[in-house]
Amino acid sequence: MRCLAELKRAFSTRAHQLGFTHVGITPAHPVPHFDAFERWIRAGHHADMHYLARQDTLAKRADPSLVLEGCQRVICLAMPYTPPQSSLTAISPGFGRVSAYARPADYHQVIQNKLVELENLICSLADGAVKIKSYVDTGPVLERAFAVQAGLGMVGKNSNLIIQGKGTYFFLAVMLTDLELPVDAPFTHDLCGSCQRCIEACPTSCILPDRTIDARRCISYLTIENKGVIPDALKCQVGNWLFGCDICQMVCPHNIRAQTQPSMLGEPLLPEQMNLTDILNWDEEDFKSATQNTALNRPKQRGLVRNAIVVLGNQAQATALPLLRDHLDKEAHPMVLDALYWAIDQIERNQTDDARSNG
Repeated sequence: MRCLAELKRAFSTRAHQLGFTHVGITPAHPVPHFDAFERWIRAGHHADMHYLARQDTLAKRADPSLVLEGCQRVICLAMPYTPPQSSLTAISPGFGRVSAYARPADYHQVIQNKLVELENLICSLADGAVKIKSYVDTGPVLERAFAVQAGLGMVGKNSNLIIQGKGTYFFLAVMLTDLELPVDAPFTHDLCGSCQRCIEACPTSCILPDRTIDARRCISYLTIENKGVIPDALKCQVGNWLFGCDICQMVCPHNIRAQTQPSMLGEPLLPEQMNLTDILNWDEEDFKSATQNTALNRPKQRGLVRNAIVVLGNQAQATALPLLRDHLDKEAHPMVLDALYWAIDQIERNQTDDARSNG
């Protein structure tokens, strides 16, 4: 077998060519911060993402060799994506904001294709049989914890991985292997210090003291993974976010100071702001066409319609009432009906308040 140090150098060179700006390798054992993940699950902060709490996946997160037999190393990779291009206040009435990560082609498939090439490279450079398994945000692996151990960066107070000098707008990927590749030193600096900007800016106060997120209150969870009703107490806090949320990243000093890095994910397929009337008028084929090959199909059509209605309610524009009332006559799904009744009430209350103030 070729010298493992040479193999690592060749791998890193190709990974950088494919758009991974940061690469690090760490031992697969012991798994860093698994106890913190367990506490997070026990506290119910994973909301309705029950797949995270299954005993089989918990066991795999605690022991990578249950994912890949004989696993010795975790290769961690980071690929930048284009950050938001407009300020938090730059929103037009009747439009909803899309999180920056969702605008290009769905990162899962794009990055997975690159990982397959890197898997093939390792196999070609190693003379013997090699075991490799790769994931892009889909496997039972604590990516951020391993990324810290591999020297990529540190987990910030908003739970995102901060890469020093580069910020947080990155997708993470991991490769498990039985090759005992040379490891990198862990990242040990605290890049947050006394800064509280993300905590103070979060509309729903979902950022917890232990650098984790209470998903039950997170706008990204509420508008993407949540398959039910958005609680009334949180609907107003969703603001203009149609899909996801970038607030805690947009206020982070590390992102404010960082220069935008070239992204290998291609040109955006989605605009930063989407017309909410269009979304409410989409049929199933329109939805499929508009969200094809993007993350925007994650909440399904009903979920996206629910989100659009909540944003219209928050904007409280009287011009939206006819559309919402018309939709109310045609809608039967409880989740969407809940959003409709709430949004209509919000706008009607706003009209009443305006009439009183002008009277």
